[in-house]
Amino acid sequence: MSIKLLNNMKSSRIKWLVGIVIIAIVAIVIFGSGKTSSGTIKVGVIAPLSGQYGSLGESFKNAVILAAGDDKRIQVVFEDDKFDAKTGLSAFQKLTNIDHVDLVINESSPTLGAITPIVNESHIPVIQIFEAKEHNKDSIFQMLPFSYPLFSDLAKLAEQHYNRIALVYNGDSDVFVTDADYFKQGVISSSTIVNQSKLLSSSDFRSEVTKILASSPDAVTIFLPSGDIIKFIKEFSVQKGNMKIDLICDANTELSIGDYVKALGASVFEGCLSTNLPSLTTESFIQTYSKRFNANPLPGADWGYDAMSVVKDLLNTPKDKWIKKIQSESFDGVSGHVSFDENGTRNSISERHVFRDGKFVKI
Repeated sequence: MSIKLLNNMKSSRIKWLVGIVIIAIVAIVIFGSGKTSSGTIKVGVIAPLSGQYGSLGESFKNAVILAAGDDKRIQVVFEDDKFDAKTGLSAFQKLTNIDHVDLVINESSPTLGAITPIVNESHIPVIQIFEAKEHNKDSIFQMLPFSYPLFSDLAKLAEQHYNRIALVYNGDSDVFVTDADYFKQGVISSSTIVNQSKLLSSSDFRSEVTKILASSPDAVTIFLPSGDIIKFIKEFSVQKGNMKIDLICDANTELSIGDYVKALGASVFEGCLSTNLPSLTTESFIQTYSKRFNANPLPGADWGYDAMSVVKDLLNTPKDKWIKKIQSESFDGVSGHVSFDENGTRNSISERHVFRDGKFVKI
């Protein structure tokens, strides 16, 4: 066999091997596209781990950790937004630009408001826990069942008991403004709301309470951040003295009632009407959580657990199919049945409550 023939055979073999490698690379690109290259999902989690809602954030974080378990295919990076929009925006930018997460789970509403424009451009999947201002068909999925109608139902319930209602709400946050809007939509008589006070955290609560009392309400409902609610009720209690003016509670009040009772006492809320989502948290989740963290889960923890369950269900799905996969989810989670409407908001129902003997009970 000649040297020339040997060289031709070697050359053909090299070309053949190169061809096989190229085909393999192309196959990886084509068939592996849409999947995470490492076979894992990197999840960014934003929660208020400090500040006025720090206890809720920590409970939420624990539930996410519990749901993730020991699955090495799930990598979780936590960021603290302190329930502040600017801090939350910075946390989101770090997670997406530096940590390069594949998906974000976000707990608080202020942060969602800040990141929504970016999410709409990037189309990164976001599993949101608490209320969104807008409910559109996009890459944001809300685990909290649609709750704004709760405030319209609250108005209807309150109007059955009171003729003159003062409405107090925070003007810094779109969430509280929307709560107030839905409450006003639920009122039947135009004369029922005798005073509307749109407050800021910097407002003079003393003068605002004086104006409210001048309208002679028989009840007042308050849509404010937790710290401002405590501040407002303290001033309100001082000025009203022995006047019979009831408080009207809501789902947000129920969420932090433990902190309010600690700061103001239970008697302040006795008889307080409220509307909320049914409590469907499974007993097995409560027991498992309590055993692991030596404490009971706080509101929102079960939604965090189910949010991570949705993430784990994406492990064998190409990334370009994630949005469609989440939209089609339908399972019984630790917070009840999980399914989303056409806009990616979890389906829900309303339940009426009243505060009796230190706790909210179903009417």
